[in-house]
Amino acid sequence: MKALSGFKMLTLVLIAATAIAGCSSDSKPSSSPSGSNSPNETSGTAGEKQEVPYVEVWKENFSTIDVNEKSKISKYIAEQSGIGVIHPSIPWEGGSAYIQRLNTRIASGDLPDLFLPWQGNENTLITQGAVADLTDMLPKYAPHLWESVPEEVWDVVRTADPSGKGRIYYVPLVNTYTFYGSFIRKDWLDRVGMEVPKTQEEYVEVLRAFRDQDANGNGDPNDELPVSGREFGRWMDHLFGMYGIAMWEGFPMWDIYDGELTYSAVTPNMKDAIAFIRDLYAEKLLDQNTFLNQGSDWVSAIDGDKLGSWFHINTTLINRTKKIATVNPEVEVAALGIPKVDGYDGFITNTQLNRPNWLIANKDEETVIHALELLDWMENPDNVEKIVLGLEGVHYELVDGKPVFLQVDAATTEPKVMARAVNNLSSIQLENEIQLNAADPESARLYENRDQVLLDAQKYGKTIAGDGIPASVYEGYPDIRNHTLYQEYMTKIIIGELDISAFDEFVDKWYQSGGQAVTEAARAWYADLSK
Repeated sequence: MKALSGFKMLTLVLIAATAIAGCSSDSKPSSSPSGSNSPNETSGTAGEKQEVPYVEVWKENFSTIDVNEKSKISKYIAEQSGIGVIHPSIPWEGGSAYIQRLNTRIASGDLPDLFLPWQGNENTLITQGAVADLTDMLPKYAPHLWESVPEEVWDVVRTADPSGKGRIYYVPLVNTYTFYGSFIRKDWLDRVGMEVPKTQEEYVEVLRAFRDQDANGNGDPNDELPVSGREFGRWMDHLFGMYGIAMWEGFPMWDIYDGELTYSAVTPNMKDAIAFIRDLYAEKLLDQNTFLNQGSDWVSAIDGDKLGSWFHINTTLINRTKKIATVNPEVEVAALGIPKVDGYDGFITNTQLNRPNWLIANKDEETVIHALELLDWMENPDNVEKIVLGLEGVHYELVDGKPVFLQVDAATTEPKVMARAVNNLSSIQLENEIQLNAADPESARLYENRDQVLLDAQKYGKTIAGDGIPASVYEGYPDIRNHTLYQEYMTKIIIGELDISAFDEFVDKWYQSGGQAVTEAARAWYADLSK
């Protein structure tokens, strides 16, 4: 498989973008070979030494440990799958630090072998021939992965081919259950004598109680944040979801409004949602630092027992409650769902095709095959327990024959690296059962709490019409793809710098600055998909 010459053009384009972004120079771990052309050795079935190909993997990584060919986790994966892994530590920071580092690699002309695309850059990489066409190779080299992804999702992935030929260039993150959820501190509710709110009015009253009373029970009634979000209005989707807004991690999405596929940011629903959130901010029920919070600030508030209500990924709730328990052992969380607002059908946005999850660099055929074989090993149902538990002695230990999770430290513990791309409720419940069985007694209650919240969240999800909309609809309009105008107006209106009437000005500007063309492209995509 030959790499296409167009990648050189992409390199020139992105060098300038990288310089502007002020990226720090990136390098792989000095001891780590690049790609699958760097063999190591492991024992074969007969005890003989066999060469092991290595694949460099880039994705979310919350460990500060570089994984290379000498790492325990890489050797373990090589023993299990026949493929070794190189996985450098990359700061995440909501994806902003990651994309800067990735842009540096793109600009250098040396992509990681297997990597997570971000901010819609998969379309440019596909167009320039930088990533491999997987259409014919997926069924052959990754049959478990191929069969795990629903056929209708592969159909949507094909629509992302900018050539219009319907080829498959990325592996999607697939969630056939409600992946996200809104949470509320049940132990805080108990302290202020209130129940989980069912309506918006009840929710506002709860937020006032969180603000005014000692809800976390630490003796200080002034250190609680009722609800919070992050910069650019991210990760408070439930506040928008009450008004039927299609929202993905704080980014407006596409759904059916007035009978047509429409960008949710320009709907009357959005205007009403922003007006409500503006009132929360004015009353100091919404964290006054919301639009300053980076990911670490926001997480610190949750982990520090300071935040009463938030929105995030259901399965990762256990990470938060374990941290909170070190400060407040009585922590208990409930599913908030979507409090009812009269006149609106609220929901949590669900996307089967959550996002593009893996691209494989268009290097040589051998590299592509090894990357697919690694992905297939991770999607094999027989390996679920290995992926959940991780490496014995690093992530868990056996006590009386039973696996028990070990305490992990981002600064000293190797990351698991392994991660499945296709998830449904039954597979998640299996993972939860494995985790619960491996939990120490103190953590078992927190796992059970998380599992109940996950189940309760399922009744609020709705798969939106714009599920899997390709980045190609934004071609030529990067600011619209990045939600720049929306974020500017939404922020200024909520914090009071602009009147709510400025929303109408935003809608006009959005359509005039390319929104009309993008809307036509999005509706054409949806019409083709619906045939």
